[in-house]
Amino acid sequence: AGREKVGIHDKFLELGGHSLLAIQVISRVRAAFSIELKLQDLFESPTVAGVAQAIEKRNDGTQVTNQVKDLRAEVILDSKIQNQSVAFEDITEPKNIFLTGATGFLGVYLLSELLEQTQGNIYCLVRATSSEKGKQRLQRALESYSLWNETKSSRIIPVIGELSAPLLGLDESQFNHLASQMDVIYHNGAWVNFVYSYSVLKPANVLGTHEVLRLASQTKIKPVHFISTMSVFSSSAYSDKQVIFESDSLDYTPDNDDGYAESKWVAEKLVMEARDRGLPVCIYRPGRITGHSQTGFCNTEDLFSRMIKGCIQLGAVPNLEGVFSDIVPVDYVSKAIFNISQQKESLGKAFHMVNPNDIYVNEAFNMIRSWGYPIEQMDYEKWRTKLICQTENSNENALYPLLSLFSEELPVNAEMPRYDCKHTIHGLADTDIVCPSVDSKLLNTYYSYFKSSGFLNAPQ
Repeated sequence: AGREKVGIHDKFLELGGHSLLAIQVISRVRAAFSIELKLQDLFESPTVAGVAQAIEKRNDGTQVTNQVKDLRAEVILDSKIQNQSVAFEDITEPKNIFLTGATGFLGVYLLSELLEQTQGNIYCLVRATSSEKGKQRLQRALESYSLWNETKSSRIIPVIGELSAPLLGLDESQFNHLASQMDVIYHNGAWVNFVYSYSVLKPANVLGTHEVLRLASQTKIKPVHFISTMSVFSSSAYSDKQVIFESDSLDYTPDNDDGYAESKWVAEKLVMEARDRGLPVCIYRPGRITGHSQTGFCNTEDLFSRMIKGCIQLGAVPNLEGVFSDIVPVDYVSKAIFNISQQKESLGKAFHMVNPNDIYVNEAFNMIRSWGYPIEQMDYEKWRTKLICQTENSNENALYPLLSLFSEELPVNAEMPRYDCKHTIHGLADTDIVCPSVDSKLLNTYYSYFKSSGFLNAPQ
């Protein structure tokens, strides 16, 4: 828009391209050349010339190979980031808390938890043009899940910055001041995107983590509570293991072309490197985070919500025999992280936040059917073809932006190991915090929210 000509070397993202437009490019390529390009191909070579080359390579049956593949070489932590002092002051009641990702779904609940459970000021890194606008963004995020509490609002302090920029987008004196004032850091900020490539997500997810570790080590040592993801284990090399333990090192890099998982793997490796240099850190790995188990408030942009709506719109669900749902409610995750972070013996450990009372995806699909929507179960390949056909004529389906996630092969995790969560269970032993089971009660709570928020129309 607004450009007379587009050259063959002009970059897609710089021209205002995004994942929805990328999917349109890929579907046009599929229609014109009968070739299945991946989104990675477009983001790694985001020009007309690059796409032409990718089409040629797919035609020849060769792989497109300009992706960053040696993730181990990406794990570079500045030598200045280390613990020079022998001990750090363990502060049980922090006055100043630094939080990243406070406007995201989990971040909003973490912010609310920190406001409720501590007396400290919460400094929230936020993108905005002014402090006032930053505070408004944080207020809107809390309000959208009915979490705003006017009496505690003076303790929310916006820090205007950018996760992907050096020194988090602050000038040196601001960064130094923050480093001297903060008592503890909760690093939850990340660009969560399951279709973009590693190189697109690296600045926010890898370099952002690097700068958070710099903040933690500068002036005085501060504990870092890093929110990672279970998808750091998405390597086929784990398929012969029955159980993945929280203490397992990340020996294998993700191998499923998931740029998000790759970026979080590198970020977590940086955090482990900082730990080996004496920084006090905790790592939390949630499964697929879903809505609040009591209020039903959901992130309707996530895969879980879009999958439910998309299948209802399609009138069909795929038969995913043996695949687990892997979902954990956001209230459990935020409360568990906060409580575990309060215990000195947690430092240095990783914690799996998974649901011990999980169900198979097919069972969840049956519950959706019980809501009264006419839904047919079909083979995955047939379901995928039907979804592609529907989205080629219209982009109304909720799964349209995530089309590239549904590869030709059936997603199978029947062979995948289970995740041990002994550290988490032990860390919560003296609390009443338990992970809600995935059952009809939980799914019906979500369904009520989907209807009341207008996300889903009632069945006809």
